[in-house]
Formats: sequence, C-alpha cells, structure tokens
Amino acid sequence: MIKFLLLCYCVISFSMAQATHIDSTKIKIPSVAWKLSLIPGMGQFYNEKYIKSASFMMAGTYAFMKRNEFSETGQIGKRNTYSWWLFGLYVWGMLDAYVDAQLSTFPTEKNNNFENEGDE
Repeated sequence: MIKFLLLCYCVISFSMAQATHIDSTKIKIPSVAWKLSLIPGMGQFYNEKYIKSASFMMAGTYAFMKRNEFSETGQIGKRNTYSWWLFGLYVWGMLDAYVDAQLSTFPTEKNNNFENEGDE
C-alpha cells in the first residue's frame, strides 16, 4: 500500500511540474543587493524596485531630519524615537533588498504570461 501511494505521489508530482525558463539577465545576486542597501534605497534600486527605493530614501531622509531637529531642540525622547525609526528603516531596507534578490527568479503570473507570449 505504501509503495502504491508513493508511486501515485511521484506520478502526480511529475505531471504537475512546470517547465520554467529563467532569463539569466534577470537574476539578482542577494549579496550584492544587501551590500548596496548599506546606502538606503540602493538595494531596491538594484532589484529594479524604483518606487520602493524612492520610498526608503524619502522615509530615511525624513527620519534623519526629524532626529536632528529634535536633537537640536533638546527633546531627547523624540530624538531617540526617530533614531529607532531610522535604525528600523535601515535594517528593513537591507532585509527587503536581500529577499527581493532571492525571489528575483521566482515564477510569477506576470513572468509566466510573458514567457507564454513568446512561444506562440
């Protein structure tokens, strides 16, 4: 019985497998992405996520400006809050760039439609 179930599993798995072609020019290197993200927004720019890149740059710039403003006026609590926000955005940007680069070859509906059009 176990052999039969294993055989059925293998047959179903092979019948549902999809042939995906990966364009080698679209592959992103995760180590490059996170190293570039040491400059906020550049990792997203490398991954061709331009709106996300601009968002990280603007959010980081805003947090930095507010941190400096509160530092100059002596509001230590608010300065520390914006410092933590700045740190969080920085780490989030690095992780996001790394994950986006890892998923650069992941098949999506958009990629599948594009590949299917070329076959016709």
